Amino acid sequence: MTETDELRKQAAARRAARLGELIRTRFERQADFIALIDGNQGEVSALSSIPPKKSFGAIKARKIEQQAGLLPNSLDADVGSPFYAHEIDPPKNDPNQPVIEPSPADKSGTIDASSLTPNQRLKAALVPLGVSAEALAGVAKVGVDVASLWLSGEGSDVEMLHAVAIQNTYGVNSVWLLKGKGDPGVAVRYNDEFRPRDVVGNKLIPVVGMAQLGDDGHWSDLEYPVGHGNGYVDFPSRDRNAYALKCEGDSMSPRIEAGEYVIVEPNTPVKPGKNVMLRSKDGRVMVKKFLYKAAGRTYLISINKAHPPISFTDDEIEKMHFIRAIVDGDSWTPDVPYLPN
Repeated sequence: MTETDELRKQAAARRAARLGELIRTRFERQADFIALIDGNQGEVSALSSIPPKKSFGAIKARKIEQQAGLLPNSLDADVGSPFYAHEIDPPKNDPNQPVIEPSPADKSGTIDASSLTPNQRLKAALVPLGVSAEALAGVAKVGVDVASLWLSGEGSDVEMLHAVAIQNTYGVNSVWLLKGKGDPGVAVRYNDEFRPRDVVGNKLIPVVGMAQLGDDGHWSDLEYPVGHGNGYVDFPSRDRNAYALKCEGDSMSPRIEAGEYVIVEPNTPVKPGKNVMLRSKDGRVMVKKFLYKAAGRTYLISINKAHPPISFTDDEIEKMHFIRAIVDGDSWTPDVPYLPN
């Protein structure tokens, strides 16, 4: 077996492990994932077996990522890495200053980067990271054969567009890669000094009803006018139409417990993987995790595995709103506090 064939085999096995991790940790059943990508049972089982029983190349991985709404190249990442954009920690802002650390190759002092070709520098930077030819091809938008040559330090020279893509994905300085100048590492890290921000903008959010954490109860919204309700919950929401619901049931335990309140923001877009309040046209009001929407149906799941997934057609849903936060029952107050002049 050639070195290129071995790299392809390793990349396919890694994709199979990542696909298996995705299905196991993000979906109640494999069938839910199959419906999401409009696939079939046999193909998904073959791709996620280790080693895969069906060829799992870069083209197939990119197609699955696009269909499932995953991060680009997430099936080439290490097990435990984020699958969705919302799972990535948001970047920290100033006043913390970035600390730029040189790569191990730069620290050794044994390599004169300017004496190497761009492809030799690419090899020195990416091979120790275990980057496969398929993964590099997907990042740089080139053929696998071209990427294989690059990882061997050979082939046609890396160009600016390729270098920028590699920098954005692997943290390799594009100037160093192309010209051999500067520091090969551009990974920006921040110190861990704790600089808390004051939370401002709290307001009293009206409690307008109750929501069943399971799917077997019927609760009616109290339908108070905007800004009024059955008591209030103190929370910093920017949505002027935000409202609160008191929860009953155990389907979202231990994430949401009976007696707690959820802060609902009707003007915030709903995204897969987020908690939502759904009211069906038959009067049910429930709190669930929104899984995905496909073929005119909305699929929701519970945190508590004792409760099965549930789905609704578009015609069965009256409204579905984003849940911003969960608030303890002690935050409830029956009236607006009196503030002296």
